[in-house]
This record gives sequence, structure tokens and C-alpha cells, in this order.
Amino acid sequence: MGRIIIAGSFDTKAEPFGHLVSVLESLGVSPITIDTGVFGGDYGCTYSANMIAEAAGYQLEGLPALGRADAVNHMADGAAEILKKLVNQGDVAALICMGGSNAATIFSQLVPVIPIGIPKILLATVVAGNTRPLVAASDVIMLYPIVDIEGDNSILRGMITRLAHVAVGAVQSGKLQQPGEADKSVALSMFGVTTTCVSKCRELLAAQNFESFVFHGNGSGGKSLESFVSQGLVSLVLDITISELTDELFGGLWGVGPERVSTAATCGVPQVIAPGAIDMINFGSLSTLPEAFQDRLLHKHNNLTALVRTTPEENFQLGEVVAGRLGTPTASTSILIPTQGFSALDAQGQPFYDPNATQAFGDGVRSKLSDSISLIELDLHINDAEFAEALVQEAMKNWNTKQT
Repeated sequence: MGRIIIAGSFDTKAEPFGHLVSVLESLGVSPITIDTGVFGGDYGCTYSANMIAEAAGYQLEGLPALGRADAVNHMADGAAEILKKLVNQGDVAALICMGGSNAATIFSQLVPVIPIGIPKILLATVVAGNTRPLVAASDVIMLYPIVDIEGDNSILRGMITRLAHVAVGAVQSGKLQQPGEADKSVALSMFGVTTTCVSKCRELLAAQNFESFVFHGNGSGGKSLESFVSQGLVSLVLDITISELTDELFGGLWGVGPERVSTAATCGVPQVIAPGAIDMINFGSLSTLPEAFQDRLLHKHNNLTALVRTTPEENFQLGEVVAGRLGTPTASTSILIPTQGFSALDAQGQPFYDPNATQAFGDGVRSKLSDSISLIELDLHINDAEFAEALVQEAMKNWNTKQT
């Protein structure tokens, strides 16, 4: 059975880490410790800072001269190399990192090394800020320590004790169950404004014994979807909600990056794509809306979210990007366009309804589309039951092609 791994800068956090090790040992757990500190010293770790630096191809004494940022990145690289070996040997039951922004940096580089299902836990002050880079599309647990992780005081000791118990509890609860049948698992993407469509698709897929994994299109969700595809955890994709592309291209909150909608195409996973929720760019509260969007058509989704309607020109560009990223897929791929609207807000009588923008997306797709990709336009709204039925029918056709 694997062991709990502790990774962090023992050179500056020796006292807090010492307490963490002590609590874990009192719970009957003997952790593996990895020192990612750049200033040296012997703290009795399983893997010393010298060993971590050497795993990254450096000598520890030379790292401080590179500057703090580069030194930390190199130590993270070395720790990742050690962790990969431990994972391959089955020696990892959980990962714990603890500290400030440097600890969070280390954590973000170690998380992708560990398969989904193994607990990854961070106690850090930066948890109070933007945590998307820390989630790294994986199953992480984050705790805010209240006080800084420095020295020794009653609150910090209590939080570290809680951290140890969380780690032990997470390990004892067992790994997350992986998809039971890889060839009968499907990834879907959803927003609240496309829920009706996705729910109907799930119902239809369940009738054919498919297990559905639904990912929310909030940046981290899109990265998780792509991660499931690249790790071979699903054999079919219904990418119904691709609003993250609008944010990436036009300055919204939840852009993902150039891998969005492209992973299945390169990994040989059959997929069907719909332009769900590309009628909106996502921002925070109205008070945070950038000046460039102040005069655009707006919709207040709630107190934390303001939506900006995309223009026909932006939708044309989105169509080009989708077709371009798909390229020539290595598995059957289809794009289905509901010409009556792309979200609950983009319907007749609703604030974002704009047939010109809808048509522009299709025009953009056609301008770049590979001949190997099926393009189907239907005189339906994305949340019509008939559109969900068409999506699943096309998905089954593509999936069956892969099986033969």
C-alpha cells in the first residue's frame, strides 16, 4: 500500500512540517518526506534537497544564484521526477503540500504527476485567491490556514492537525472509483443555460449503458474534460458547451488554452461538438466589467457573474477556431449546429437571441473545416429534446465507427 507524501520547503518551514510529521505518526502513518527547499540543511527527509536538485539536473548550491522563481521551478521539476517513480512503484497514497505561494507552485507542478483518484491536499495562504492554477484539472483538496504557515502557534498547530486528519481520512476512504468500462464512458460539457440538453443526452446515453461524466464549463471543468480524454478515461465526447473558447479569445474569466476541443481529435476519441453557450462572454460582477465591454449587450446572471453577448464577427471567429483546432481528427468527429439558438438566453424572446450571430458561427466553421468532419445544421434550439436526440444519435454513429 502507498504512503502519504509530504513535499515542501523544510529549510524555511521546518517547525510546521515537523508538527505535521509528528501528528501523522501519532495516527499510525509514516510519511515519505521530500524537501524542496533551496537553501540546504539536513532535516532528516526521505529525499533531501540535494537529492531533489540532482533529480532536476542541478547542484543545490548553484540554485540560489538563478533567482528564487527559477530555483523553485527546478526543485519542483526534481520533486516531480521523484514522485513519478514513487507513483509507478505504487508507493503514493496521497500528496500533502504546505506553505505560501512557493508551496502552491510546487503543488501545481506535482498534481499532474499523480493519477486522478489519489488525494492531493494543499494547506496554503494562496487558497484565499485564484485557485484555478492549483486545481490543475484534478481532484484536489485545499485548506486555508487562517494564519501564515510560520513558526508555531495554537491556530497553526490546529490547522496542521486538521490537515493530517484530512489526509488520513482521504486515504482511508479509498481511491475515487475509475470508470468501470472505458469503452462505455462519455464526457459531456455543460452550463446552466445548456442543462436541459445535457440532461436529456445523459438520459439517452444511460439507456445504452453509457456512464456520463459531466464537466462544468468554468475553465477548470474544460481542463478536466480534456484530462479525462488524454488519460483514456472516456471513449466518447459530447462537447455540448464550449463557452470557455469565448472567454479565451475575447478576455472573459474562464479561458482554458489551445488544447480546448482539440484533445479528442488528436487522441483518437470519437466526438460530437455543439456551440453551446458561445453566445456569451463570462465576467465577474458588473462592477468589474472591463471598460471595453461597458456598451455591449449585457445580462446579469447573478451578483457574481455578468454576461456579454458575442457579436456575429466574434461568432465567425469562434467557428474558425473550432474548425482549426479540430484539424483532421484521428477518429470520427461531427459538429452539430442548432440554428434556433445556442443557450437558454439565445432563444426567441430572450435577451441574447441573434440569428445573425448563430449563422456567423456556421459560416466560420465552414471556412476552415476539414472534409473528414461532418457538419450538420438543424432547425432546432440547443435545449430542444430533438436536438439532444440528434446529438446522441450522431455520437453513437461515431462511436460505433471506432469499434469496427
